[in-house]
Amino acid sequence: MTDKNREKKSIRIHFFDSSVFDQAGNLDWRQLIGKAVAVMGFFLVVYAITLFFIKDHYQMIGTWVTEHLGFAGVALFVFLTDMFIVPMTVDIIFPLVMAWNPVPLLLTMSFASALGGIGGYWIGRLLGHLPLIKMFTSRFSEDGERLINIYGVWAVVLAGLTPIPYSSVCWIAGMLKVNPYLVAIASLSRLPRMVIYYLLIRGGLSFIF
Repeated sequence: MTDKNREKKSIRIHFFDSSVFDQAGNLDWRQLIGKAVAVMGFFLVVYAITLFFIKDHYQMIGTWVTEHLGFAGVALFVFLTDMFIVPMTVDIIFPLVMAWNPVPLLLTMSFASALGGIGGYWIGRLLGHLPLIKMFTSRFSEDGERLINIYGVWAVVLAGLTPIPYSSVCWIAGMLKVNPYLVAIASLSRLPRMVIYYLLIRGGLSFIF
């Protein structure tokens, strides 16, 4: 691999298969904001299409989720999704819980997400030397290290608010032994993120239906 190709590879953050870094190695904020908008638009369209086909059964589905999962089930789902590096997003739960009281819902999801990220941090910190953990982080470890080396614990805040993979950055923060107290505080960025996504999805779905 040539130096030029290696440099191009090193500035990829591996979501939407394109870089959010400019050629100087700094975050390209224009691209990052654009991708955040694109992610929201994508989920809104998917939710709208899904709800169009299940709208006659939506109340029944919502009742089932409430009775069988409740806040504890939602918290567990969010916690596990944001603690482990999985091809899953916590946002898929939103259409099923729109009828719930938003204050306890968003607090539950936010703190479960933050705790999941902290759990991922300790996985990376305590087990980061194991080949299995290195395998899970190999695809984005170079980019995650660059983020943390440039922005420090603010990289966790950025990941908490944007489409940058939150769990992945938390794992790498642990592997690099970033201050755990600062990571815990930075993980609270999940609260404004959940609120913003909830309001956008609720407003979008209300407009459509």
